[in-house]
Amino acid sequence: MKKNFLFLFIVIILVGLQIWSATLFLRFPYMGIFLQPNQQQEWVIKELDHRGVGSQQDLKVGDIVKQVDGKNPDEFETINKWRSIEKARQLVISRNGIESEITIIKGDTGIKYGFISLFSGLFSLSVALLLFIKMPSSQSARMLSFVFLTGDIIWTSLSAASRGDILGKILISSLMMALPIIFYHFLVNFFKEKGDIALPLKIIKPLYVVLILAFGIRLFYFMPSLAYYIYQFDGSVTLSFFVVGFLFNIITLTVLFFKYRKEKSYISTIIKSVWFSLFISFMPAIVLSFVPRLIFGNYIMDDQYTSLLILFFPISFAYLLASNQLYDIGMVVRRVISTAVLTIVPCALFMAAYAAIFPEEADAKHILFIFFFLVIIISLVLYSMEYFTTKFERFLFPRKHVLHSALKKISRNLGSISSFRELRDIILVDIVNTLEVKGGAVVIHYGGDMDFINQGEINESEIKSLLNSSSLFHHPLYTCIEINSHEDYTSYLIMTRKKTNTLLGKEELQWLNIMISYLAVSLENVHLIRKLTSRLQHLASHLPDEQAAQDIQWFRKLMFELQEEERRRIAADLHDTTMQDLFFLKRRFVSLLEKYVMSPEDKETLHNIINFVELINTSLRQSCFELNPYLLQEIGLIQTVQKLLEKERFDSAFTIEFTADRVTAIEHKDLITKRHIFRMVQELLNNAKKHSEASKVIFKMFMEDGFFLISYEDDGIGFAQKEDSLREIGASRIGLEQMRSRVLHLNGNMELNSQVNKGVRILISIPLKEVKAI
Repeated sequence: MKKNFLFLFIVIILVGLQIWSATLFLRFPYMGIFLQPNQQQEWVIKELDHRGVGSQQDLKVGDIVKQVDGKNPDEFETINKWRSIEKARQLVISRNGIESEITIIKGDTGIKYGFISLFSGLFSLSVALLLFIKMPSSQSARMLSFVFLTGDIIWTSLSAASRGDILGKILISSLMMALPIIFYHFLVNFFKEKGDIALPLKIIKPLYVVLILAFGIRLFYFMPSLAYYIYQFDGSVTLSFFVVGFLFNIITLTVLFFKYRKEKSYISTIIKSVWFSLFISFMPAIVLSFVPRLIFGNYIMDDQYTSLLILFFPISFAYLLASNQLYDIGMVVRRVISTAVLTIVPCALFMAAYAAIFPEEADAKHILFIFFFLVIIISLVLYSMEYFTTKFERFLFPRKHVLHSALKKISRNLGSISSFRELRDIILVDIVNTLEVKGGAVVIHYGGDMDFINQGEINESEIKSLLNSSSLFHHPLYTCIEINSHEDYTSYLIMTRKKTNTLLGKEELQWLNIMISYLAVSLENVHLIRKLTSRLQHLASHLPDEQAAQDIQWFRKLMFELQEEERRRIAADLHDTTMQDLFFLKRRFVSLLEKYVMSPEDKETLHNIINFVELINTSLRQSCFELNPYLLQEIGLIQTVQKLLEKERFDSAFTIEFTADRVTAIEHKDLITKRHIFRMVQELLNNAKKHSEASKVIFKMFMEDGFFLISYEDDGIGFAQKEDSLREIGASRIGLEQMRSRVLHLNGNMELNSQVNKGVRILISIPLKEVKAI
């Protein structure tokens, strides 16, 4: 309760200070008339500040002030205490012995002076209250709020002090001296909190004692006889203390920087950020305002403008405390310097041209002001160009935005690629659509063999021919880029011309080269997956039995499950898409045949088309059956095998004989076991069609001593049996190795007998008592 009351009381005082300063700001313009006594002890105008309304009146340096608001100048408060005229309404002056009366008119200049400081004070007060409310538990945040409060009172007091108010002058002088000390106190807490770095604290207490003594001395401002004797030294002492105090802070940070500069740590980045912020904030005010005032008695740049940069330091720290994040200050500085260097030469050339074209108007001050203003503005524009380009890329560079979006999408999807089918469906489709080309392909060259993955309109045979002749890279119709190349394979990405019949542009080729770097990694992964799978299949097919290799049995089970799942998926896709489309296409043709009167020739042509569509549908239906033999569950294994072989008799170059004797026991086994046996027959038949060159193939199924036996025999070219079956990708005997793996998985045995030009004989035996199904 006491804390809340104290907080409310402080807020009321601070708001009261704002109201008090705003009242003085609105009631009295800043006059800026400074006096000094002459030898006759008359008050003579010494200086007219261009920021005050005095410079707008009929006043000149050297005029003698006779009266102020009807009073003798010695009796006017601001003249007596500060040797200046403020809060006056009427003056009587003497110029060359002629007296004249001047009524002070409120000009825009005098009213405006102090507005920026009032705004800065309100901003500082708002940030201080926000820090105090939002981060009450942080000691460094609390000290930072005191820094903001100090800045608030300094800026608030500036309007009052410039108008000769005693309280304003006491507050601004005392708090200007206090600001570097409070900053140092804040740095002590900040580094302790963020990096556990202990800065010396002993120096703080004596400095606070000095502040209290200085504040006590300034209370003599209320005594008119002593006020000016203190005031004439107060400005120099205050500015000197301020400059020395912040130089001490910068030196302290520099020592810390050299101490931790070699560490690639969070604390070294904090020190660098703090040093940079402190330098940017206070060096302009010190170098351009305070030091010139101490040495020459005048500012190079008005302190109310240079002091605005002081806000940069505490605001940057408020960000550090609230977000616990840091920017790479070194990178920021390098970018700022590089943009400034880029702008200096064109700005200098522009100003030189301006001075040459308009010599009468080429005032040195104006030229320098415009030069620095242009450098700052153009540097800011160049510095922020990257941000705005990225922010509004969708509108400024729509094509670049499309390419970047596609790159992000494709790079995310690359992680899920595990097969060439996925490579086409997920990646190649997006590349073709993004580049708006007619077609594209990924070609993987294994020595004398090629895998061709294509999307869109692209001539496969032409591409293979051009690759073999090494003329594809300079072909006018194609863009060919090598993805990767090593001893196992070489891969290429090939794009046709765009749909507008133009070649890919430079920006699109650059995007494609970036895509190649991602694609190379993904292709290598797919290749390694296939290679590893092939070797595991070979290993699984050569394990003698289940007990001898329990650790690999999981792979057999997983391999068969994945194969069956993929076959079922493909069969379902064919049935639900292509076969349905063909069915509706046939119906349309039939409806056309029935609806319109046609000539016999047209009817015959249309009948031929309908028959051809039906032939395709029948072929697809057979493919679906081979992928997913649903008849196994309906009519059993033997009749399903018989239907398969009957169908193959019509399409094969060899005759097929099939006999089954006393095999009804196999029909009592589970569906998964029968599916394995059916797949074995499929593998035997496929190998015969592809490699045997036989004229006759014989299948037999029979029972013997509790075993179900499958006998295969052909009169083809055969092959030499060697232990060289560690297969490369795409080798011809992968099917036999998978079949051997199925046999071993069912606890069976497979005997293979073959010689060159003497055909192949295979006998598979599977126990019926303990069949190991998946």
